[in-house]
Amino acid sequence: MRIRFAGRRFWENVARVKSVLASSWRRVRRLIGRVWGRDPAPARQADVGVGRSRRELLRALGSLPLLGWLSWPRARAVGAESVDGVSGATITLFDKSEAEEYLRLRGLDLQSPAAHALQGHMPVGKLGGLTLGRLISGSNLISMNLHARDLGYVGELARHYNTQDRIFLTLKKLEEQGVNAIVLKNHNFRQFKLAKYWTDWGGRMKWIADVITTDLNQYERLLVEHLELGAAAAYLWGGASDTWYHQGKARQIVQAYEIMRRYSIPVGIGAHRIEPIAFCEEEGLKPDFYFLTLHHDRYWSAHPRGNRRFQEMYEPDSPDHDFYHDNLFCHDAERTAAYMQDVDVPWIAFKVLAAGAIPPRDGFRYAFRSGADFICVGMFDWQVVEDARLVRDAVVEARSRPRRW
Repeated sequence: MRIRFAGRRFWENVARVKSVLASSWRRVRRLIGRVWGRDPAPARQADVGVGRSRRELLRALGSLPLLGWLSWPRARAVGAESVDGVSGATITLFDKSEAEEYLRLRGLDLQSPAAHALQGHMPVGKLGGLTLGRLISGSNLISMNLHARDLGYVGELARHYNTQDRIFLTLKKLEEQGVNAIVLKNHNFRQFKLAKYWTDWGGRMKWIADVITTDLNQYERLLVEHLELGAAAAYLWGGASDTWYHQGKARQIVQAYEIMRRYSIPVGIGAHRIEPIAFCEEEGLKPDFYFLTLHHDRYWSAHPRGNRRFQEMYEPDSPDHDFYHDNLFCHDAERTAAYMQDVDVPWIAFKVLAAGAIPPRDGFRYAFRSGADFICVGMFDWQVVEDARLVRDAVVEARSRPRRW
């Protein structure tokens, strides 16, 4: 694992560090040999904490004014984890306090009384047999599907920021705040070796499988692949529901639903339009939840209602501001909310911020007041605590809404 620091003082101190290194390197090298070269049981030391030899190394490194500061989080965070060292995973840390937060979360026991007390502030609801926080994490910030409109640099920025360790840090922070579920796709596990979050970081988060395909013949195989990775629930991808409905193949929604029902998991139907959901209701399907977009269109990049087309999300983006350009995900929020008032199925609303175009306080309030039982939101680590607080407030404010919880 490489831990990088960014800061102006780094370069200002390089010359001074060089001179100190000349006189200190021999002692540091000897201690490194004791710690990493002759440690008979590094894995056991990692389990119980940093050993005496490591503390000696840190004291030696601490005598170097800048190098000691940089090496402290590296030695503490890496410990004896040779696997991470080989993998080359990198977390960029900007100051010592962030390094301390990384180490705190890495060692956080999610089953401790203190953790339970904090998690207990998050309001919860039921999806089938699962009890989940009403704030669910999205995965687009992991998949890097950011819907950044014409801001081409945003994807690269996110890819450089959201390293594997940064994602693990974010997941642990989410769980600490009572966010105990995330929507994931099978390729996320290949992209970031996500299974290590549960094995190495003590993660307990449930995840909901977003099975992405419009090929019904491949659906069960892909579903099983997600379940073998550990999914606790699954839903039919909204892109499939929208497309099949639009193409006159709505019966395939029923077939996919029946495939999911063969497995002992909560089952959902996703959509970006209300029509596929209405079809499911008319067919008498009884999913455990709907996964349906909801957001208002009172933001600058929303294009006029008269120019909105059913399948525009699956067509090339328009260079014209008055047509779709990866900018709008709920065609008619008022109609969606009105229809869902009488639907007796839990509703996870997603895209509630229109991919960042709507401020969280506004988007969360609108979603819960309009009838959503849960909201699914992608979050960077620095957004987690505030978003959890805003959800708690929004749920309280929406207690007397027309649609029952």
